[in-house]
Amino acid sequence: MQQGRKSTSIGPAVRFYHWVKHGWAGFRFNAWVSFTWMLAFVVAFPLLSILTAFLGEADTAWGHITKNLLPTYVSNTLCLLLGTGALTLTIGTLSAWLVSVYDFPGRRLLEGALTLPIAIPGYILGFTWAGMLDYTSPLYTFLRNTWGVNTGAYLFFDLLSLPGAILILSLALYPYVYLAARAWFGRQSAGLFEAAAALGHSKTRVFRTLTLPLARPALVGGLALVLMEVLNDYGVVSYFGVDTFTTGIFSAWFAFGSKTSAVKLSAWLLLLVFALLLGERLQRGQKRYDTLRGSSRPLLRTPLHGLSRLGAQTLTALPVLMGFVLPVLMLLYWSWLTGTETLAHRFLPLLTNSFLLATVATLLVVTAALLTAFTARSFPSPKTRFLVRFSTMGYAIPGAVVAIGVLVPFLWLDRQLNTWGGTGGLWLTGTWFALIFAYLVRFLAVAYNNIESSLTRTSTSLDEAAQSLGHPRSHILRNILLPLIQPGILAAALLVFIDVLKELPLTLILRPFNFDTLAIRAFEYASDERVAEAAPASLVIIGLGLVAAAVLNNITKTRKNEPTSD
Repeated sequence: MQQGRKSTSIGPAVRFYHWVKHGWAGFRFNAWVSFTWMLAFVVAFPLLSILTAFLGEADTAWGHITKNLLPTYVSNTLCLLLGTGALTLTIGTLSAWLVSVYDFPGRRLLEGALTLPIAIPGYILGFTWAGMLDYTSPLYTFLRNTWGVNTGAYLFFDLLSLPGAILILSLALYPYVYLAARAWFGRQSAGLFEAAAALGHSKTRVFRTLTLPLARPALVGGLALVLMEVLNDYGVVSYFGVDTFTTGIFSAWFAFGSKTSAVKLSAWLLLLVFALLLGERLQRGQKRYDTLRGSSRPLLRTPLHGLSRLGAQTLTALPVLMGFVLPVLMLLYWSWLTGTETLAHRFLPLLTNSFLLATVATLLVVTAALLTAFTARSFPSPKTRFLVRFSTMGYAIPGAVVAIGVLVPFLWLDRQLNTWGGTGGLWLTGTWFALIFAYLVRFLAVAYNNIESSLTRTSTSLDEAAQSLGHPRSHILRNILLPLIQPGILAAALLVFIDVLKELPLTLILRPFNFDTLAIRAFEYASDERVAEAAPASLVIIGLGLVAAAVLNNITKTRKNEPTSD
């Protein structure tokens, strides 16, 4: 009996000793994995600061917000998510189906053009359309003077409303669903449609009963990205006067002057994000689908004629016209009217600030992503995979939440530094440090995904051969892997650069005093009803986004033609 009691008491202790010895000793003395630990802490830092402050006592402002404003925040946010999700799913799926299954004049051009709206940030698209449908807009003026059309202040409907915000966000974000759906539909087997046709089923019925259920994982993935972007948006909902969690965070911090209320709203928004991520994961479940791709023939597109052809052209061209062509033409017109005056007033400093900020952030984020991806490749273990997954979760967190999570502890650190140094300066929050730190948290996943996919295409035998010859891991990364994954690194750098360039809520909260970027100045001009003056800065952002998209498309084509190293 004593022997039995002794074994049951020692067993857990022995297991704990072995767990510490074999599980954590490597982490303690491994520089690569230690870096991943540090990076995971960097990402967790804003989240922990929000959750810690959330548990603190509330102030009077929070009582007012919960009683009078919080129900509006919740209802508007949920309506925005549901409306934008449904509309983007409809536009993206239908457009992808038409260009993938049918053939009609202009299909090839529209197939690529349907991705163009992703280059325009939602807030730029929003104030551009608001300007085009304004009472004094060229369109309304032409209709009023030429045809006598006079419907009051609004030509069609009040765009500056919740339905208007849903429309604008859908036009800006549907490419996420479109790209995912097009990639899936492009892998369909012709045998499925031939079998369905033999049974007397039309392609429309096959689409409804077979293709859509099979494409659900891809559609859910694209829809999840859309919903994350909706929760992150501040420019559209603020300009359109729609009260959501994001606008509530800004109001609590700047209008009410309540740090506690801003933190609590950030925590509620964070919980909503986690709920969406959990829902997306549960939706996918353990489902696996077999499309018989290896033994199937590619699907031949069906030519369309008559009204069907006209309908397909209209349905695929309309999102491009509304989401890219017409807004860009309007911005070009405004730039022609006000370009000289606008360029003469601090445009070059704005451009310099934006480029310097984006360059510094890109270098830091890409370097961190490269080291993280190499660590995951060199030390494949459940602990490493968990750390990497945790380190790259920042992109799912809205920019306003990240900003508040960074600002709260950094303000406390500034107060401590001032106490020790006897000065009143903002050592962290008054410089680029807090801003760059927040960019690292938010955009690390963007760079990591591209670099990790490039590393996956290179065989691990290269690493093993170099190690057998006595080369350290730093040498392997610098001299062997870096030359092989240069396209992936370039793609990651371009994506991070553009994301930083057009990021609005995070930059608005954390920017140093009297520091403006192209995105901030465009939004401020539009908010001050100086929409035409916002056009030049907006065109620069759009132009850089198009250049990045073209380069990325070229990199993608190059990757497809390259054989995978085995």
